[in-house]
Amino acid sequence: MILRALLFGLLLAASSQVLAKDEDDREGGIIGTGIVGTITELGSIVVNGHRITLDDDMPVAGSAPDIEAKDLIPGLTVAVVVTQGDEAWQALHVRQVLPLIGPVTAIESDHVIVLGTRVRIGQLGIKVRLGDWIAVSGLWRGDHVEASHIAQLPSAEQKAQISGTYLGTDAQGHPVVGNTIITGIVPQHLSVGDVVRVDGEAIAGGIQASQLEKGLFDNPVSIVQIEGYHSPPQPDGLYTVLGSGLVAYTQTPGMILQSERVIACGSNGLLGSSNLSTPDSEISGRLGCSP
Repeated sequence: MILRALLFGLLLAASSQVLAKDEDDREGGIIGTGIVGTITELGSIVVNGHRITLDDDMPVAGSAPDIEAKDLIPGLTVAVVVTQGDEAWQALHVRQVLPLIGPVTAIESDHVIVLGTRVRIGQLGIKVRLGDWIAVSGLWRGDHVEASHIAQLPSAEQKAQISGTYLGTDAQGHPVVGNTIITGIVPQHLSVGDVVRVDGEAIAGGIQASQLEKGLFDNPVSIVQIEGYHSPPQPDGLYTVLGSGLVAYTQTPGMILQSERVIACGSNGLLGSSNLSTPDSEISGRLGCSP
């Protein structure tokens, strides 16, 4: 009887842990929900119209220069893993999304060149010089970046970096993101539409990679909502929201507008609200992702 009671107690405890984990998964506590876009307001931060609260001393992964949550400002682009709060989303993890870090190699009236890719600086009012190292926040649009914030960096302390959507190779077989050629590492298991983050050394027209990672988040999230621009459809109809890692297919390529900024949702690598997979529709509804 004692042994039977002990076994029953162990089984009950294990079941409770599984149920608690399932509940956390449903609420976004372990898997989480991803919100990716440009910070438009403070208090704590607002991204894609969603207010997200953060602890002031929360580290911001991937930031340049190194910052904490209290240092976040409008114009920075971020990928935030959140869980539901009563009046706002609560951040579990935040990463600064920097499409480009590198030296300025050319300057034109409304754009600069970094790692071979054009960066439109528009009305930012920032002045840079040839050779300055900058960290670019913004959104990929076609093969260039629409910058929303530029941070000037001490070059001696920086590695070059690019973060964006892999859409294929150049004539020599080198992976390309935007107009940046990636050498030094032959990436394995990359698919068209994947998001890559590459660190390395700045070279003419590109980056010599020392490290390559795939994906926006360190761990899977249940739903992703992202701000961005559609890519041109591939010959097989595949397209994505640039920087999202989410793909879809179309039989009418002319209907995929590339000039308008969108806020889109997806799940499990698939773009579109109809592809969402979550046991709790409240999350997708609160995000505005419901089909």
